[in-house]
Amino acid sequence: MTDTSLSPAASAPLHDLSALPWWRPLLVQAVGLDEEAGPTLAAFGRQLLTAFEEQGHTVMQHSHGDVDLLLVAARIPDGPAPLRDRLPERMPPLAVAACREHGLRVGSRQVVILAEIPERLSPLPHAQVVETARTAMARTAAPKILFVSRGDRPGQITEVTFCTMEGGHPTETAPQAADRMRDRLVAAACARDICDAYQIVPDAVPARTWDASPAPAQLARAGRTMGELGLLPPPTAIGRYVSAELARLYEQYMGWKRMSEGMLFLIDPDLDALVVSASGSWDVDKRSLGPDDVTIVALDPPDSPLRVLAPEGRHPLGPSVEAWEVRAFLHAAPKVRVTRTPSGVWAPHPDGEREVPLIRAGIHAHVGVERADDAHIETVAPNRDLFPYGFGCGSDLTAQVAADTVRRSHAVHHPDDPRRYVRWPMLYHGEMAVELWKPGLPAEPLSGLLDVFATSVAFRTDHIEQPV
Repeated sequence: MTDTSLSPAASAPLHDLSALPWWRPLLVQAVGLDEEAGPTLAAFGRQLLTAFEEQGHTVMQHSHGDVDLLLVAARIPDGPAPLRDRLPERMPPLAVAACREHGLRVGSRQVVILAEIPERLSPLPHAQVVETARTAMARTAAPKILFVSRGDRPGQITEVTFCTMEGGHPTETAPQAADRMRDRLVAAACARDICDAYQIVPDAVPARTWDASPAPAQLARAGRTMGELGLLPPPTAIGRYVSAELARLYEQYMGWKRMSEGMLFLIDPDLDALVVSASGSWDVDKRSLGPDDVTIVALDPPDSPLRVLAPEGRHPLGPSVEAWEVRAFLHAAPKVRVTRTPSGVWAPHPDGEREVPLIRAGIHAHVGVERADDAHIETVAPNRDLFPYGFGCGSDLTAQVAADTVRRSHAVHHPDDPRRYVRWPMLYHGEMAVELWKPGLPAEPLSGLLDVFATSVAFRTDHIEQPV
């Protein structure tokens, strides 16, 4: 087994973020970052806004729908109760009110809540930090939270923790906390949200063809196995984090009901398309996928609109947010020819009648990997020179990261490499792993990959590395 944990050498390099090709100058506004929010938060706010200006961003005093980052201060009362129990709930939630006041779409990724707390989050277990952060996100309706931990003296900052919906919570400490958190926020804001940008093509797949496809049953079997292995957790209802009243309002007005983590996909040569689990926002349990809980996506170039191919007479659910990055890395892989064997399954063959991406299927799971046997599955390290910080699911830069990773895979691009499986850590929130159309691959999609995770990958469901 090879140790694949991220060492200090894998830390984000200290270089000029503005030199990277995806960087762009942002419009930033802060709301309530004054002494009333707490002396430490006010001090950090001043440092942070100065850091934005030093990098070439514009700090605005007023805005209406034209900012890239809206930083909103929140008050969390002190007390003996755990932080999670002290997180306030208000109607409307803080980020909803801020979005309405400043002309942003409710639920926008541009909103970041900042709060001063006496606790330090870095020593706490991963699961506890994620549970606390998601409670704060649910009660404020914000997808990102910065917890600013104060020291013994007024205005003293001990650490700052950046929490994201995917479960990330990297921590920065003084004296570089403001500059490093600026870079993390800039990276997140430079990533454009594309997860709602898809087109449904009505009646694109004949009903008979879709009914004959083995893909829905294959994904359902793989989803059950992932659940049994612990690679897919049970869906989490929004009511776990907020009052029944607020949960009802979220479901009625914003469609938020529960969160279903993870994703799985495969290529169906008969359809010449990607088949992926539907988004958890449609109340899908990926451990128990039904025939209508998977979605067909066209294998178009990654810079084109994502097309959902509707089976004849059916209205499909939207795809998992990872569908954009899957499509991107499929196009970064070489093609291979496949043929149908006498037993009716597709297998690689140099004279095969169909051409497909070398990647046959894959999974995304919110787990941490401590070790993986490099003889059985290749590990591709993050490219932190080009992408020093993580990006949220369903963004254009996440798709670029995925394509860059596949381009750097030895097993993908060297036919003499016998490994049929490739994995890579996604900074701060989990794993992507794929299987390749290579000789010896089991007939059932994903069965071999999941066997490798069961026998040759040491993963944890309670901890994911949070490298600096």
